[in-house]
Amino acid sequence: MYLNQIQKSINKSIAMVLLTVFFLTEAYGKIVHRYFYDKSDIAKYIKLVVLLFLIAACLRYLRQFKLIGLLFVVFLVGQLTISNGFQNEIIVVFAKFLFPLFIFLYFNNNLESSNNKELLFKTFEWFMAINSVLIIIGILLSIKLFKTYQGSRFGYNGAFYAASTGSYAYIITLMYFLLRYKEKVIKNWKFILIFISCIFIGTKAVYLAIAFTIVYTIIISKIPFKKTLIAVASLSVLLLAYYFFFHFGIFNTIRQKESLFTALMSYRDEQFWEITLPYIKENWSWINYLIGGVTDFDLRSQMDLIDVFFFWGILGGALYLYLFFRLFLPFKMNSTSWVFISFLAFIVLLAGNFFVYSFVALFLVVLKLILQDKNNIKL
Repeated sequence: MYLNQIQKSINKSIAMVLLTVFFLTEAYGKIVHRYFYDKSDIAKYIKLVVLLFLIAACLRYLRQFKLIGLLFVVFLVGQLTISNGFQNEIIVVFAKFLFPLFIFLYFNNNLESSNNKELLFKTFEWFMAINSVLIIIGILLSIKLFKTYQGSRFGYNGAFYAASTGSYAYIITLMYFLLRYKEKVIKNWKFILIFISCIFIGTKAVYLAIAFTIVYTIIISKIPFKKTLIAVASLSVLLLAYYFFFHFGIFNTIRQKESLFTALMSYRDEQFWEITLPYIKENWSWINYLIGGVTDFDLRSQMDLIDVFFFWGILGGALYLYLFFRLFLPFKMNSTSWVFISFLAFIVLLAGNFFVYSFVALFLVVLKLILQDKNNIKL
């Protein structure tokens, strides 16, 4: 009885606590890096403890646990087939890939109460609103700590350490608000604040999400001349894209030096052809094409769907993606949900670090819960 009460207490607050801890460690890591030019290992140790807790807590879910265990076998065999296959960095990457699987599995079974979800939603909204204030303060006062990138490239992402983490966080946040508040979203001050801050983040992925948000908001709103407004919004997006890729800024410079495709991909295509693919040709045998085998994950293309297969191989990658989406979306979705997930998948195809950033997995829990609520389906 006493143990059950402890478990209920943990289940009630763990998502909120993890969100808080991850956000604070992300901010601390950025401070250490930007002002002391060093890296903090605190976040790694915290995430390791969390992962071990999740693994222990998920042992009871034997069927899914066995499938995740199969990934361990795939990883083990793949790394055994190449030299220096078990370097610390690769083991860390393996753990990062597993993190979202275990966090999905845990919360699929331990966050059933609507009160628990509401507490998580409120915490999530406030953290993103606070970070959006930091972005606006950062751009007004030119605070380097809040910049997305070091150097001259434009962008402010607040307390988020990595550009990818901030991008995914804001993309998921926009999707969350659209799904939760629907046509009333434009009256929500937190959404307005967050939407404005997105303009200053400086990543293509977020700008695509802004365009998606504008078009979707017009579609669901109860206003006349929807088709005209959608056409105007779409044309405006195309004109802005044309301006930034053909007349102004870093993407125009990349286009002039390389190609439009390289500018769109931010050199990821060249990374794939010049670094990732040569490594595969030089180091892989037929078995590695099936189950992977990597000595340096920094050789990846930074296009995440491709990088899954780079790490896991064809069969291993297919198994990983199956488990990821089966645990992430263990319910039947309606057409609206598919639109959102398809858009997110499109972003992942073009961007990197979606599957290996632990903080992103926690944001995906929020998205999963709101999708589940909007589909009116219980696990």
